[in-house]
Amino acid sequence: MTELFTFPGFWLTATLGAYLIGQTLYQRLGQPSYAPPVLTGFILITAALLLTDTSYNQYQTSGDMISFFLGPVVVAFAIPLYQHLHTMKRQMLRIILAIIIGSATTVICAVLMTHYWIGLDTITNTMATKSITTPVAVSLAEDMDAIPALAAAFVMITGIIGAIIIPTLLKITGLASPQSTGMALGVCAHAVGTSRAAELGQEYAAYSAMAMTITASLHAIVLPWLL
Repeated sequence: MTELFTFPGFWLTATLGAYLIGQTLYQRLGQPSYAPPVLTGFILITAALLLTDTSYNQYQTSGDMISFFLGPVVVAFAIPLYQHLHTMKRQMLRIILAIIIGSATTVICAVLMTHYWIGLDTITNTMATKSITTPVAVSLAEDMDAIPALAAAFVMITGIIGAIIIPTLLKITGLASPQSTGMALGVCAHAVGTSRAAELGQEYAAYSAMAMTITASLHAIVLPWLL
């Protein structure tokens, strides 16, 4: 049995299976925001790793296979972006300013709170990558005296929490337009948020993809210079 747990194909299959279970549960519950497939899969795989006493490094040999496809998936979000680009052109300056201010705010708040509560530069640097897509976050972590594995975890947790609370929070505040919801999901919850935006509609997905792309690009340029 131990040899099975060390076989990369086992955890690859387990990860895909956990996501499919999450997707089935999500559909049967009526697609509630509090039970995205990513969250269910995350919980199932975490429990499986703990029960089998499998290290993250061992699991990552399978995770690398999945991570390889994250880049093309992110690029695929350009399709709804292209479909609504003609509308965005008329408000591009406001979109870019909103994304810059939003992404800067989320990083500054996260870094300051982590520095105050934990005080370790390595953890603080890692936390700075929390609102970027996983491939970019892991790559930046390797160059920023940060922890790539922890960066991936921060990105996942941030995306799940953001996808759950952002649409509801904006509805409560009366700001739930496709533009504001999409950009908030893209800035704060990256690919997971953009996936959630796609469920809300193509216009939501377009603005989320725009926000996610610009945020990742800005962070990739600015964070190594600052930290």
